[in-house]
Amino acid sequence: MPSRYTLAAVLRTIRAARGLSQEQLGSTLEARHLHNVEHGTSNVTLKMLEGISERLDVDVVALLAVASSYDRQETLEDYMSYLQSEIEKLRDLRVLETVPTQFVSGELVTAKAGKPPIASDKIKAVLGYKADGLTQKEISVKLGMPVSTVNKIWHSGNS
Repeated sequence: MPSRYTLAAVLRTIRAARGLSQEQLGSTLEARHLHNVEHGTSNVTLKMLEGISERLDVDVVALLAVASSYDRQETLEDYMSYLQSEIEKLRDLRVLETVPTQFVSGELVTAKAGKPPIASDKIKAVLGYKADGLTQKEISVKLGMPVSTVNKIWHSGNS
């Protein structure tokens, strides 16, 4: 990920090459915020960067790649080779095949917040050992689960 200063320099350079003023580009976001982004005094969100890149007619990934290659002091070609190796890592993790499963009818599937519920067989086992007179620590060791989880089940009122 490039530094905000390098990204600022890349954005400023492209804006100037396109012959746009900050005010002309500012139609995508408030001019003062654009000024801060271009001077590296403010971070940019992905949404803002998408708007800026659209107005500059340059893909967001290209902006980031140019800035990143500069930060790494590599040629763009060397950086692209590095990115290819990173993409291969994602292929090996099967990310490319799995991403579509995160969407239903074009909408991102949201996950429930928090920890998953404790499995019912674990609850039964803890309560069974509790009834047999074992301590929370003994149950924790026997079942290989944290004492805090045993304690939660122990005091849940499910007995």
